[in-house]
Amino acid sequence: MSTSIQIIIAYLGIDVAKAKLDVVIRRAHTSSHHVFANCTEGFEQLHHCLELQQLAPEQVHVSLEATGSYSDAIASFLFTAGYSLSLLNPAVLVDYRRSKQTRSKTDKLDATLLACYGQENHPRLWKPLPQVIVTLRALLAYRDDLQHLLRQEHNRLEAGRMTEWIEQNVRKHVSEVTKQFKETERRIKAHLKEHLDLKAIWNRLQSIPGIGWLSAARLIAHLGEIERFPKVGSLVSLAGLAVKEHQSGSSVRGRPQIDRHGRSDLRQTLYMCALVSMRCSAEMKGWAARLQTQGKAKKVIIVAVMRKLLHIAYGVWKNEQEYQAPIAFPMAA
Repeated sequence: MSTSIQIIIAYLGIDVAKAKLDVVIRRAHTSSHHVFANCTEGFEQLHHCLELQQLAPEQVHVSLEATGSYSDAIASFLFTAGYSLSLLNPAVLVDYRRSKQTRSKTDKLDATLLACYGQENHPRLWKPLPQVIVTLRALLAYRDDLQHLLRQEHNRLEAGRMTEWIEQNVRKHVSEVTKQFKETERRIKAHLKEHLDLKAIWNRLQSIPGIGWLSAARLIAHLGEIERFPKVGSLVSLAGLAVKEHQSGSSVRGRPQIDRHGRSDLRQTLYMCALVSMRCSAEMKGWAARLQTQGKAKKVIIVAVMRKLLHIAYGVWKNEQEYQAPIAFPMAA
């Protein structure tokens, strides 16, 4: 039985903002720029625009940055419509812009760079995360919103500048939100226990010193499926923990810095885990102490511990084994 092979003849770059999509359609050596609303109606207009140019979905490759809630809807729409789609780490566009020696930054230019990057590099195709991960992300986001709301109300009570009526309402609100908060945490745990594959990963991650039930749940939500990351370096890049060197010849020696172009919420999770790990894990505490004897600054050590935890979590998840100190710290064994 013969099968037809579709050839990509157009490359789209989409710069995603809250309200609009800047789209550059690149065909051979020509390109066109369009702007659509970042909503269902705008998605349909984009699809119709491509149809008018006689471009079938299987002939188009789309590249856009992973910008969380702003890019989720358009990515899902394009995937469902049959387009080849790549969701790129924001660090990719930063490095690509630098390689092209482009200093200007506009929405149109970013869309152009994304289209060119897709055409030149043929990045890995994206597919939606399983619904169980999407649900977990939603539950964790709702928990965080409730926690933020509770913090605001507690701050208001501590300030004390309110009438008796306002105080009564605030305390009532705190009581109601606290119940919702506890119920949300219960549902997060129940969701993870209900799905045996997630439960197994969740338990293994908790075997790592410094990673508790909530941090393990966050890691699962952030990463989704470990198969998305062919090597641990991809994970480090996602977290924005890749180290940038700055040196030239024998005279310029800038301090290495992390790129910070990855997910700040993932870095925050790893930061809290690192602080706990350095307190409760003898192996991690000793490893951090050796870095200190080498003259490393406190912040550098914490970042190193964050990266170490990410490497350990990757190994535990990928190999389907619980944490083992001799494997994580072979020099200390």
